[in-house]
Amino acid sequence: MKYRYKVLIQIVILFYPFWLIINGFIGVLDKVPLHPDDLIFFGVLIIGLISMFNILLFMIRLFLLGWHEIGQYYKIFFFIHLILFIPSFTAWLVFLGVINPFRFF
Repeated sequence: MKYRYKVLIQIVILFYPFWLIINGFIGVLDKVPLHPDDLIFFGVLIIGLISMFNILLFMIRLFLLGWHEIGQYYKIFFFIHLILFIPSFTAWLVFLGVINPFRFF
């Protein structure tokens, strides 16, 4: 229970982007004409920013302390944010125009 408040902060920070994604999926399924797919896209982009920031903080902590001195909490959340960062990085590449997903079709 040492990291209870840190886990709660991580959940609170990630709640809003996941809420946007879920709300966007519900809007897409209900065929709402107000572009709910943008909510999904913005939620993924926000998760990418949060994950990138947390990965950067973990790398700084890893450089300063070393792998064996870092707590289990930080290691677990590093891998969670790494998994969240990979699809959001692809969404950022599409958003910035680096890759064109329609070129493959």
